[in-house]
Amino acid sequence: MARSLNGSFRSIDTSSNRDAHKMQFTPQRLEKVYKSMRREELDALVITRRQDVQYLTGYQYRGASVPLACVITEGNQPQLLIPDLQEPMSSRESIMAKIRPYTESPIEGWSLTRGAAFWDQITGLLRELGQTGGMIGLQHYWLSVREFEMLKFALPDAGFKDFSKALWELRFIKDAAEIDAILQAIAIGEIGIRTALEIVATGKSGEETSLEIESAMRGVGGQLHGIRATVLSGEHARLPFVNPNSERITGDDLVVLDMTVSHQGYFCEVARTIHLGRPTNKQRKLYEYVVNATRVMEKQLRPKISIKDVADKIMKKLGRSFPSDTLVQPFGNSIGLDLYEPPYLTPQGQYSLKENMVFSIHPTGYVDGIGTAKIADMILISSDGCENLTTLARETM
Repeated sequence: MARSLNGSFRSIDTSSNRDAHKMQFTPQRLEKVYKSMRREELDALVITRRQDVQYLTGYQYRGASVPLACVITEGNQPQLLIPDLQEPMSSRESIMAKIRPYTESPIEGWSLTRGAAFWDQITGLLRELGQTGGMIGLQHYWLSVREFEMLKFALPDAGFKDFSKALWELRFIKDAAEIDAILQAIAIGEIGIRTALEIVATGKSGEETSLEIESAMRGVGGQLHGIRATVLSGEHARLPFVNPNSERITGDDLVVLDMTVSHQGYFCEVARTIHLGRPTNKQRKLYEYVVNATRVMEKQLRPKISIKDVADKIMKKLGRSFPSDTLVQPFGNSIGLDLYEPPYLTPQGQYSLKENMVFSIHPTGYVDGIGTAKIADMILISSDGCENLTTLARETM
């Protein structure tokens, strides 16, 4: 069951109607982009990052990262570039864009690179839209030097400016449809945690149980490219990208159950910590320290407060029961079409919180010789504070 924005519960819906529901908000998203383009004095945008193409057009490619893009100019329908072999599949999507297929060479198709045909289509579209001499926004972090040089050569009268940061800032605040998709993902992630609580046992390996949990989440609609179940114990459980291994779970260690899953492209993370035997006093204190850190974070998260102030208050209020470096940073991050999105909850944070931001808060405590404890919940910044979108109890020991 997934919770809606009004607090009620309903079944997980994985049908194509979810795409149509989501896309009704695209015009508002485009208006936000147009305002940002005016501020940046841009005449056109060329968006080449898959997640951002989905955000602006609704097109969600579920397979490998084939070369795709969208071209945005104010007053015109977004132009979606996809390989011609993908065009028949696009009819299944609810897309707010004009599809402009291009023909890949065999080498481009197999290598998943953006070759000459891709960039020829983009420059041709810019000419068609009368934007060969204007200022064009690009995503510099997602362009190679070769690609940038190709664009400059093809459009000698145009200027170019990086739009990456501005687009991230537009995506900070989630609209109602995005929040709804995240709620659906949370419901699937919670099924993963409940499955883990049932099947994780001493003598099993983290690798074995993780595969079982992933299968359960797939069975209720989790997307293949977004699912990751990790059952971790021991020292390596503190590492953010470590994979479960073949070591057997014992009754002596703290065990981290960490689920990430996506629904309609939108991610969630849910994590809990358990112990399969009798935890030592030090293990229990570390676990309680992390649970308390989660509570402290919740109390601090509200609109208009700076992220730096949030992080500083977290460290101040946690006291000195453990050294300050016990908690692995960042304490959390924005989440949506990417699992890890800026802004990040760190003492170096430069942004302030705003209503309808969504964060994964995931305090992770590690002490050598004691182990790792982690809690991850999904938090929505509300008008006067925050709301925990995750429904599972944190106390699992």
